[in-house]
Amino acid sequence: MTQENPAEMARELTRLGQVAAPEPGVLDAARETLWAAVAAEMLSAGPPAPARRAADRPAGPARRAAPREANQPGPEQDR
Repeated sequence: MTQENPAEMARELTRLGQVAAPEPGVLDAARETLWAAVAAEMLSAGPPAPARRAADRPAGPARRAAPREANQPGPEQDR
């Protein structure tokens, strides 16, 4: 059976036939198992990486300040 041939897949599924629907308890148990696995995976993730302060980051082109003239106010004078 190949996935590229839908007609062959349909024949194989027809050969399997119909099955009765599961009892509600089976579906509930499957749902509980699924959610337990999802929750365990979500809660097992490690903590996020610590945030870095702006002063700790390397200065990129956008962060490099243009040279100031002697008569231009600096950050300490802007307040």
